[in-house]
Amino acid sequence: MSVVSPSDTQATYVATLVDQWIACGLRDVVICPGSRSTPMTLALARRSELQVSIRLDERGAGFYAIGRALESRLPVVVVVTSGTAAAELHAAVAEADQAYVPLIVITADRPPELHGVGAPQTIPQHDLFGPMVRRALDPGVAQPSASSSWRDLATELWNAARGADGPGGPVHLNAAFIEPLVGEAQPLPAVATLSPRSSQAESLPAVTPTVAGQRVLAVFGSGVTPSDVEAARQMNWVVVGDVTTMHATAYVDGLLRNEGFAQLAKPDVVVRIGGLVASKVVNATIKTWGVPVIGLDTGRPVSDPDRVISHVLFGSGLGVAPEGIADAAYVELWRTVETRAHENFAGLDLEASKLTEALIAREVVRASNETEMPLLLGSSMPVREVEWFAPARTSRVFSNRGVNGIDGVTSTLFGIGANSGAIGLIGDLTFLHDSSALVDPPDASIALVVVANNGGHIFDFLPQKSILDPQEFEQLFTTPRTPQPSKVATGFGLASVVVETVAELRAALAAARSHHGVTVIEAVPSAPVSNVEFHAWLERSLARVANELVTPA
Repeated sequence: MSVVSPSDTQATYVATLVDQWIACGLRDVVICPGSRSTPMTLALARRSELQVSIRLDERGAGFYAIGRALESRLPVVVVVTSGTAAAELHAAVAEADQAYVPLIVITADRPPELHGVGAPQTIPQHDLFGPMVRRALDPGVAQPSASSSWRDLATELWNAARGADGPGGPVHLNAAFIEPLVGEAQPLPAVATLSPRSSQAESLPAVTPTVAGQRVLAVFGSGVTPSDVEAARQMNWVVVGDVTTMHATAYVDGLLRNEGFAQLAKPDVVVRIGGLVASKVVNATIKTWGVPVIGLDTGRPVSDPDRVISHVLFGSGLGVAPEGIADAAYVELWRTVETRAHENFAGLDLEASKLTEALIAREVVRASNETEMPLLLGSSMPVREVEWFAPARTSRVFSNRGVNGIDGVTSTLFGIGANSGAIGLIGDLTFLHDSSALVDPPDASIALVVVANNGGHIFDFLPQKSILDPQEFEQLFTTPRTPQPSKVATGFGLASVVVETVAELRAALAAARSHHGVTVIEAVPSAPVSNVEFHAWLERSLARVANELVTPA
C-alpha cells in the first residue's frame, strides 16, 4: 500500500476545502501572490467555477474582497501569504467586522517547528484578528487522520461568515503549510456532515411593530434592504436613511435644523434598522424628541450609541401588516417639504455653474440614478454631501461605514464594479491613500470622481479649526498634498480628465460610461467660496423652506 506524501496530503486538504466552499456557494476569490500560500492559491485558481482576482497589495486586496462581497451578498475568499502580508488585512477585517461583510480570510503560515527560531516572514498569526472575526481556526499542518473533518471545517467557516449562528462577518483560517508546497491532490474525502446554512435572521419570520395610526419615522442605516424600505413606504412610514438607503427622504439634516419644523415633524415613534445616519442633527433630534424608539435586528445589531432604543424586535426583515399602517398625513407633511426643498435647489444644477462639493455630489447621484450604476462613496465629506444635499438615491449605494476609514476605498469600488461597472466619489486624500489599487484596474467601465480640494477638509467643520493656529491646523489636519489626481491616474496609464463646471462633470461621467476601463475625473471645486460657507448657505436655504410650513403665509 502506497503512502501519501505530506505535500500530497496538504494538496488534498486544500482541494477539499475549496470543493466544499464551492458546494456551499462560493463564487469569488481574491488572491495575493506569495510563496507559502501556494497550496491554497493553486487549489482555488484551478477551479473554473470561481472568479479569481489577483491583487498585488494585501491591504487593497482585503478591501477589494469587501467590494465583491457587498455586490454579491455572498462570502468572498481572500488569500495571502505569511508575515506582514497577513497583518496588512487587519484594516479590511475591522471594516468587515463592523459592517457585517462576509469574508473568509486565509493567511498562510509556517509550520509550528519554524516559529520562534528566527525563520523569515514568520510572525504570531494565531488569533491575529482577535475578536473582530466570527471564527478563528488554526488547524495546523494537514494530517491524513483528520481528513474526515476537512469538509466540516470549510462549512463551519462558511456558515459563520454567513451569520448562521449570529451576525455575519469575517472569519479567519490560519493555514500552516510545509515544503514542498506543490503536491498532487488525491481523491477527496466524502461529503461533509455539516450543511451550509443561511443567516440566522433569514430563518426568522418578518416582523411588524404595532404602530397603527401613529406618526412613524423610520431611520434606516447601512444593512437595510430595499424590501424593508418598500415595506415601510407601503405602511405610510417616513423613511429617513443614510447614503446607502434607496428611496429615502432627502435633505433631512438641513430641514431639522429649523427648530420649529423639528417640533412640527415630531413623530409618535421611531423605528431603527441597521447603522447610523451620518447626520448628527438627525441623531440628536431623535434623542431630544424623547419618543419611543424601536430597533429591528435583521441579522446585525442596531447601532445605538445614544442609548435611545427602548426595545428590539428580531426578524428576517420588515413585514407589511395592519398593525403597522401609520398616519398618512405625516407622510404628506414630509413629502411636501421634500418637494419644496428639491425645487429650491433646482437652480443649483445649471450646467454653467462652477463646482462645489455639494454640486459634485448632486451630479454624481443624478448620474447613478439615471444609469442605474452602483455608487461608492468615500467616508469623509462625500457621504455627508450626498446624505444632506443630494436627491434620493434610486440605485444601490455603498460606503465603508463600518469603521469609516479612508483606507482601501478605491479597492472597494473596483470590487463592486469589477463585473458591471460603477461610479465612485471620493476625496483626494482618500484617492492617494489607496493609489496602489490603480495598478490593477478592472476592465469594466468605472468612473472615479475625485474631489480635488487639496486636503482633508472634513476637519474644517470641527472645533479644532477655530481653536488652533491656522498654520498648525493646516499642518496637522488639512494636510494639503500637491499631486493632482488626474496626473496620478495618467502615470498608471488610466484615462483622466479635469472638470470645473457642472456641464464638464456631466460630460465626463457620460464619456466614462462608454469607456472600457477606469476613468479618473478630477473635480475641482470653485475656490472663492469655502465648503463650510456653502454648507451654511445650503442649510439656511433649507431652514427657510422648512419655516414656510411652520409659519405659512
